[in-house]
Amino acid sequence: MALETSLRRFSLFDQLAHLWDDEPPSSGMQPKLHWVGQKTQAEQKQESGGKKSEGRPEKNERGYRELSSITLSEVNEAYNYYTNQLALSPAPAWIAPNYFCMMHLMPKGEDRPPAIFGRIRTTYPSDGYIQNIQELELHLPGKDHTPDLVHLRSNDILNTPNKPLQSFCVRVKFLLHPEDQAEFNGRENLFLQQGYLPEFNSNYIDLLDVNEHNQASLPWLYVIGSRWVASIPVSMQPEILEKLTKLVHWNKLIFNYHPEYLPREIRTLNRELGFKPGYTEIFLIEPENPEQTIQIVSKTFDKLFDQPMK
Repeated sequence: MALETSLRRFSLFDQLAHLWDDEPPSSGMQPKLHWVGQKTQAEQKQESGGKKSEGRPEKNERGYRELSSITLSEVNEAYNYYTNQLALSPAPAWIAPNYFCMMHLMPKGEDRPPAIFGRIRTTYPSDGYIQNIQELELHLPGKDHTPDLVHLRSNDILNTPNKPLQSFCVRVKFLLHPEDQAEFNGRENLFLQQGYLPEFNSNYIDLLDVNEHNQASLPWLYVIGSRWVASIPVSMQPEILEKLTKLVHWNKLIFNYHPEYLPREIRTLNRELGFKPGYTEIFLIEPENPEQTIQIVSKTFDKLFDQPMK
């Protein structure tokens, strides 16, 4: 199955200031639910190749999306939407909550896609390799509707040397001063356990090469240290700060790593970029330690994933 790589853009500006609120964002960007009445499978598919009719896909009595109702195009759309944000997990074919997976399906008499892609919700037994998993639930992202829950048993999954299961972690880009990075050394498992793969870097030169044409391939999630910003040569700071501002306006989600013990002369990224709650549309969250960082990153991405693909 050929799966092409692409990325669609969407806006999350207003949500940055509301990540810890239970109320919906003031922008009104709430998932749009489309309900349909009882229809046959034939009515849900177009004669031209299996595209669904408009509306929320039907579920069975347990709330699961039926495999026979999922089309190859839906799987491709979900994979293409997220592929630039994912990296192969360090343990190939590892199945765990919050990991993304691409798995081939056993061919059966009923109409079903040859493979399925989504984010793992739960497994039985608990996380492990696919040959040890008896059942699992995953969320299939949807275009114009929130992710559907899909139930799979071991006999639904085809896992062979020619068609192996692939599991992925969500990329998180770190731009940190070496002193900050030392605080994360040995704590990578904090992120891997939640399905995230940290990518550490202290080089600011790479940021200068980022532009409107190549930004789509960059991660959505960034953790940027205040000490890293303060260490940039004075002559280059205006250009680097301009690039960081553009990352925000390209819908990248930036978290400013700012431990409480830093001296006052090291300014937060909010101050450097002129963001202030109550006065600007955007205000960056400022985690203070690795544990708080993964908690914030995870909660933010969960809210992002729960939205329809645009």
